[in-house]
Amino acid sequence: MSKLKLSLLGIMTVGIIGYACKKEPVDSKLFVERYLVGQWPIKTYVTLEYKNGVVIPSTIDTILPIQNDTAKIRVRYTQDLNFIKNGDTVKYSIDADGKNITFSTAPDSTWAISYLRNNYFKIVHTREETIGTEVHKYVIEQEFAK
Repeated sequence: MSKLKLSLLGIMTVGIIGYACKKEPVDSKLFVERYLVGQWPIKTYVTLEYKNGVVIPSTIDTILPIQNDTAKIRVRYTQDLNFIKNGDTVKYSIDADGKNITFSTAPDSTWAISYLRNNYFKIVHTREETIGTEVHKYVIEQEFAK
């Protein structure tokens, strides 16, 4: 009888942990705006190029910041919706669903928010073009961590 209770308790514990770790969708512009405010070191910066759906290996470029805290590349998102990197300031906006960030560069650059976690988040920029019969897809991924 005690093994049955212990097994039931174990199953319930796993279920509770699974529910607590469930990924919640980002659906609030205000939440995202407040979440981004602050200074964020860039954890990883990856560029990829796909040709007809296959990654071109020579185009994979991963830039990992130096792990020394004083040498990390840092960006800042401000309350007045400015993005600051290396002394350059660019305005940004969040869409109504809180799923995309649009930077007011020339041309405008829209990035999808892949995920938000307690102390890190990831944004992805994707662009496609057709050259002859080949479809080229360019992807840039940036992950920020506090």
